[in-house]
Amino acid sequence: MCGGNQGPCHEGEQVCSRGIPLRGLLNLAILTLIKDKTVYGAEIHRVLKEKFNVDAPKPVIYGLLRKMEYFGFITSKWDVEGGGPARRVYKITEEGLEYLNSSLKSLRDAKKVIDLILAEDEKGASG
Repeated sequence: MCGGNQGPCHEGEQVCSRGIPLRGLLNLAILTLIKDKTVYGAEIHRVLKEKFNVDAPKPVIYGLLRKMEYFGFITSKWDVEGGGPARRVYKITEEGLEYLNSSLKSLRDAKKVIDLILAEDEKGASG
């Protein structure tokens, strides 16, 4: 299933595991987490584990954040307030919100087909 430009990926780039475009799903999970508030990278890593049971390596997450910023889906700035070292915070842009909404619609459409396929398979398995 992988290869070529599938869905809203840039330059045909995807990381796949058994045919599932994981990097694209990680992009959507990250954008979902930051759509309502600015978030630190370490917080994104933690919440991905807690909410989505995704234990992606931090370098992968930070690489995705840099690429999403490059494509204009998010912005970042250094937060130097408070105690401790400066930390980079990420915020979704209008373009990122449009990308997220469009991608979520596509994901919902795909889910309908997946549910039908799984239901058909279950009928075959029980018969």
